[in-house]
Amino acid sequence: MACVVAGVPWHRSKPKAGARYQRTMAEHQVLFCPFCRESFEGRGSCPDHELTLVSFDQLRPDDGAHEPDDELDEARSALPVDDRRLALLDPRYGRGLVAVGALFDLLALVLRPLELPSADPPRTYQLAHAIPSLGTLMLVAFTVFFALSRRRTPRALRSLRVLLPLLALVSPATLIWAFIRLGGSNGHPLGGAVYAVLVSSLLLLFGGLRLGVTKARP
Repeated sequence: MACVVAGVPWHRSKPKAGARYQRTMAEHQVLFCPFCRESFEGRGSCPDHELTLVSFDQLRPDDGAHEPDDELDEARSALPVDDRRLALLDPRYGRGLVAVGALFDLLALVLRPLELPSADPPRTYQLAHAIPSLGTLMLVAFTVFFALSRRRTPRALRSLRVLLPLLALVSPATLIWAFIRLGGSNGHPLGGAVYAVLVSSLLLLFGGLRLGVTKARP
């Protein structure tokens, strides 16, 4: 004899409970935007980018290679240029100039600030033991690399157009302070570190002013 619950056979009421459970789980499922990779619960599309949300296992690797006709590529290309995420090593929008400028700051550390008549004049990183402020050259370089790795859209890059030109002034000021501590050049020719810092400052200045600048539409 079949068991009856509230006038409904047990074998008929059970599927309804299962369907109700599935609907509840679907409403609370966590999905992700394929562009910004933010998670949402109880939504079907991203409120910022209006893209259909996908499950975690459908997310593509952040910088992984995939087919050019992939559905996510089409959705990404439909976004405004200002909001398209750039590859980590993309040199466009002033990023290349700024990155090369940071490399010149690191190069200055292994070059000599002055060409002294001694057989092996000290290099900049060796002088940093006596003048700790010379370590600022490395700090500026890593600050630039960190900022470029975090700001990956033209819109976000434009927020760095004040910081980067200011950083362009830090390295020359550091070198000038080091010369003051050393008592000047005393007539000795300037070394490669000085020229590397000058090139770095120019690249950081001009590259920083161009960060995130897109071509104006006709």
